[in-house]
Amino acid sequence: MRKASLEYLDFFCIDIAAIEISLLATWFIHSHIAPTSSVALWNLSMVLPVFHWFLLLLLEPYQGVLQRGYLRELAALLKLQTCSFALVVFFFFFLNVVSRPRRSQLLIYLLVVIPLTYTLRFMHKFRLKRLYTDLNHTRQILVVTTEDLAREMIGEITSSVIRNYQFFGLAVIDRDMAGERIENVLVTANRDGLIEYAKTNVVDEVFLNLPEDSAYNLQLAQQFLGMGISVHINMEEAYQRLPNRRIENMFGYDVLTTTMSPISVRQSLLKRLMDIAGGIAGCLITVVLTVIIGPIIFIKSPGPIFFSQYRVGKNGRIFKIYKFRSMYMDAEERKKELMAQNKIQDGMMFKMDDNPRIIKGIGHFIRKTSLDEFPQFFNVLKGEMSMVGTRPPTLDEYRRYSPSHKRRLAMAPGITGLWQVSGRSNITDFNEVVRLDAEYIENWSLSGDIKILLKTLKVILYGDGAA
Repeated sequence: MRKASLEYLDFFCIDIAAIEISLLATWFIHSHIAPTSSVALWNLSMVLPVFHWFLLLLLEPYQGVLQRGYLRELAALLKLQTCSFALVVFFFFFLNVVSRPRRSQLLIYLLVVIPLTYTLRFMHKFRLKRLYTDLNHTRQILVVTTEDLAREMIGEITSSVIRNYQFFGLAVIDRDMAGERIENVLVTANRDGLIEYAKTNVVDEVFLNLPEDSAYNLQLAQQFLGMGISVHINMEEAYQRLPNRRIENMFGYDVLTTTMSPISVRQSLLKRLMDIAGGIAGCLITVVLTVIIGPIIFIKSPGPIFFSQYRVGKNGRIFKIYKFRSMYMDAEERKKELMAQNKIQDGMMFKMDDNPRIIKGIGHFIRKTSLDEFPQFFNVLKGEMSMVGTRPPTLDEYRRYSPSHKRRLAMAPGITGLWQVSGRSNITDFNEVVRLDAEYIENWSLSGDIKILLKTLKVILYGDGAA
């Protein structure tokens, strides 16, 4: 997270400068229209940079900023300003903790900050473009590879118009192509003349893309390091099938780490913060629902209002899940008698139409509206579950899992998930459930979680796929 923030520190500072200048311009313009206190704008000047930093972590708005053209830059800026404005409205108008700005002040601010930020960003881009044409401000990189790999990679490494490196030299080592061109890029050295070329030319760094020849990689790396040149070694091809690869240090060893889920520490923190906020709200709603639903459940089926059951969570952790009780007290015993009517193939989960174990009236209602799930917000607050994730299996279901089935437990289970919003009652193949859960984990994003939450509301309102 720190590295990503520092990488785009220049653009962050430009945006903050644009915010403060825009607020100053807003005060100047508004004071001539309708003189008012400047306290609200002073509050904005302190709060907006914090919001901007938060959105930097959440949205990564500067990703690919150097490659963006005029329209893409405008779209990215409008998205950022929309999110920032939403935070302002929530903070000042809903929480109402400090003096809030007038709507006319906010309108003037938006009319100033968007064109100003847009202009400053492109002025900085033009400056960088000129700066990076200077040899003294640009990393000179020599690429050492084979002919076939060179043809694959040239488009990628020359695609950025603005970059702080120059694709200075290309050495092809599997045949003599010195003086020839590959995709308009001149081959500057062959295997025999490689070291001599690096010695007589400005070379800051060398990129070795020879994944099938580790011995030669090591030999070249030692030679270039002996010349004081930084070396990058591509190891991708040997591990192409491993997802989400990254280099880490473990027990003092540099290791290649691969994982099913692409979620980073920063993203995990943001997901957890969203869970805490949602968990607090959900628990408060649960208290209100208990007062309303609880007595009805007890009258219809005397016994505990809440149902608890041991479930299996992330990577096999056991925890106790909570729900409003929607079934009769003997539901678990009757389940064995009804297994023949199970809709899920292989019995890996239990689903059936017109389940007689459900309490008539209130049981069907709270299951159809998903109100029975609300006590799980206490699981969310405890960190055992997330608002969005995969369905936690029972102990009996988990014991029947094959090794490939366990991949659906690579993330914390959720109250809702991709499977639930994909027509949960209509899916009868457990392998399809596993596929959807794996798809969710492998393509996880915070925006994806928000979309699933919104789809869940639609499912609840229309009853699509409920059981």
